[in-house]
Amino acid sequence: MLRIVQRTARVSLLSVSLVSLAQAQHPAIQLYDHEFNLINPLTGQNADKPFSVKNTCGTCHEYDTITKGFHFQAGWNKVSDDFGKKRGRPWELSDGFLGGWYPYAFRQLAKKRNRSPDEIDLTVYEFVGFSRSGPDEPPCGACHPGGGGLEYDRDGQRYDERLRANPSLRETLDGDYYRSHWDRSGVVEADCLLCHLPGYDFEERIRQLEQGNYQWAVVAASRLAIVEGAVKDGQVPKVTYNTRYFNADGSVTLPIRWPPPSENCLYCHGRSDVKKRGFSWGDIRNPDIHGQQGLACAACHPSGLDHQFARGKQNVARVAPETLGTMRDCVNCHTTGYFGATIPRHRTVRPFHLRRISCEACHIPALQRVAALGVETSTGQLEFVPNPLGAKEFGAVATWRPVYERKDEQRIYPFNSVLVAWWGNLDRDGILYPLFLREHEAAWKLYGNRVKDDNGDGKPEVNSEQEIIAGLRAFAQVLAGNQRFQQVHPVFVRGDKAWHLDDEGRLATLDYDLTGLTRVDFRITHNVAPSHFSLGASGCLDCHKSDADFFMGRRFVDLAGLDGKPVTVPKGFALGCKPLAFYFNAIHQQILSPVVSWIIIVVVFFIVLHYHRFGPKRVPFRPDSGEILRFTALERMVHLFRLIAFVVLAVTGLIMAFNHVAWQELFFDSPKKMSDTHIVFGIVFIVTTIYGGLLWFEDAMFESHDKAWVRILGGYFGHHGPVPAGRFNAGQKMFYWYTLIFGLVMGITGIFLMFKASLPLSLVCVVGTIHNLVGFLMIAGVLAHAYLGTIANPGTWRVLVDGYVTREWAQHHHPLWYQEILRREQAQREAASKVEPTAPDAGQVS
Repeated sequence: MLRIVQRTARVSLLSVSLVSLAQAQHPAIQLYDHEFNLINPLTGQNADKPFSVKNTCGTCHEYDTITKGFHFQAGWNKVSDDFGKKRGRPWELSDGFLGGWYPYAFRQLAKKRNRSPDEIDLTVYEFVGFSRSGPDEPPCGACHPGGGGLEYDRDGQRYDERLRANPSLRETLDGDYYRSHWDRSGVVEADCLLCHLPGYDFEERIRQLEQGNYQWAVVAASRLAIVEGAVKDGQVPKVTYNTRYFNADGSVTLPIRWPPPSENCLYCHGRSDVKKRGFSWGDIRNPDIHGQQGLACAACHPSGLDHQFARGKQNVARVAPETLGTMRDCVNCHTTGYFGATIPRHRTVRPFHLRRISCEACHIPALQRVAALGVETSTGQLEFVPNPLGAKEFGAVATWRPVYERKDEQRIYPFNSVLVAWWGNLDRDGILYPLFLREHEAAWKLYGNRVKDDNGDGKPEVNSEQEIIAGLRAFAQVLAGNQRFQQVHPVFVRGDKAWHLDDEGRLATLDYDLTGLTRVDFRITHNVAPSHFSLGASGCLDCHKSDADFFMGRRFVDLAGLDGKPVTVPKGFALGCKPLAFYFNAIHQQILSPVVSWIIIVVVFFIVLHYHRFGPKRVPFRPDSGEILRFTALERMVHLFRLIAFVVLAVTGLIMAFNHVAWQELFFDSPKKMSDTHIVFGIVFIVTTIYGGLLWFEDAMFESHDKAWVRILGGYFGHHGPVPAGRFNAGQKMFYWYTLIFGLVMGITGIFLMFKASLPLSLVCVVGTIHNLVGFLMIAGVLAHAYLGTIANPGTWRVLVDGYVTREWAQHHHPLWYQEILRREQAQREAASKVEPTAPDAGQVS
């Protein structure tokens, strides 16, 4: 399916580019009414009838195929009274807006079969034009293009025709017909012009729907005619076509566009998404790099004749799940150069980051239009709390930053998390049912005068214990005798708690799974900033400094706690990063890492200073002397492999620590190959460190004479007398323990980091910081050790080649060890002198 969508995308993209050169003219259209009668405003033939989109456009286009698309069905093809039972949400009837429910959209579509009017919140008839949930909210039908559930009932029959034949249906508890006037309003057929006609008048469409003029909405919104009168007032709307738009034969030539102009898409998706995601398009204050390059909506969201538009992976969109993830994503376009997309190199970004962090997380660092941060319903209307707090109106210019969640394959994505406070009723079946807005409104009239505006936003909010108790009692009074429930037990959901009155009438929290009921996370995918504004453009500190918003920005978990103040937590909590771990990592990133190179330079400076001040120790060292064996072949082998492994680890580790991708590609072809090399040599280093620790453990134990060596600092600062030392001097012993302990720490933390994708982020932050810091310390220590073992003691390194030293060298550097060797040699001579040779027996001589 993805291949088909991608092929369709190529056609759509080509069309987008051709449209800019020359817009193909749609053939002239003859208008037909619902009964397929020709409409000719010039001759007056049926000129008082609204035209039918189905019959007008359907003469050439496959109407039945088109209306199977998810825009038209919106879950209606799956609607069922029993749909939500298996999900523990019996009030849900489908997976789309026609029957679906989530805590952001509080209206509930009525079931087909109901036992009482108490069970009916929103009939399909009301859904179309009489479903405003707040003064600034249009009716649901405003953005539903018709067809599907706006044309046919749940039995597959057309509403207007069925109700005319059976007018008594409006008196039944049928959720499709209860108190409806389909017979006078007509139905809302799939409105092709809503998407394909530039200049379509969406506001006029809303006005007509709210007048109950369902079949007339497209006529007025297309501006082909003026519609006067309102069905809701008992009138028959009057149609007056504008004859100037018609050709001599009564046809009309409309500037139909394919693919649809983005402006038409944005009327619905823009007005809703500005609250959900701060989305805007073609906006100089809230730019999107794709929009600036001239891409239209259909370029990324193509469709075939079935009108199943390709979609990304949205966290909330549940309708038509087979279409989710069918469009090309960022990686798909920007790794192939599709349609001229740039192919970024990400030279300053760690490869692991590219695997675990989505493109959007970095490239949409902030939004510049006010969105929604929360929703309140206590008054009986949806009231939105703006993001950022204190903003005056939605869509105004203001800066806010996303929160972050791990989703697909545990990758980090940006979201706008909209918090929801709502009232429900815990029924006898143990399920918490959301209440209707009319029930909210009725309860508000009983307790609203006791609710104060604690946060000063001009709107009262229920948050204190006294206010919650008053609300719970008011809802108990409103729900008394409600035939929808078997028991009345009001519950208030806010933040992460469900409040109720216990058996003794005291306020308590209810033990209830609130997953998915307290907030809605809207994934942010548009308004992609240019690369120089993205996170990481200025380096790691964009996210890893102590006050970086990515981890330490505040995430709201309740807009008004019991004290009226917002309740927040660090954004890193959702990613598994605790503040203490982050601060530890920030110290490394912000303070220590920038000075590491200077530390190494200082070490080298002191080495040079020491050499020029004191010079090397001039004790003759003759290679291949064969006099005294200092290191066995096994010891030399262990040291050699450990040294080689450390050098490779130091080089690759520093390149990775400072993320020099160019060097990674230069020396290792790719960052992954360098990482694999680092791991292989890390294993060699761990093995040789452990084996070396066992080999030299006895020689590295401190003894009393080591104190004298420490007092004179090994003679490296001008002391000319004897320097007491065994096989290892005190400095070598300290270096043994230094590298053994730090080497084991490096090994253990390195093993953890090999599996960091499966570890909590807090642990990764701590382990990664320890690994890097200890690595820096080891590099500095090894540099000093290398100097003392080579330049400061000329020729000494040769002992690691053949293993032997001269007696003079041993006497000077390790006198106590040399004395021990002399004692062993004396003992061997004495033992040899006591053994006298015996002559063979005569019988043994041949």
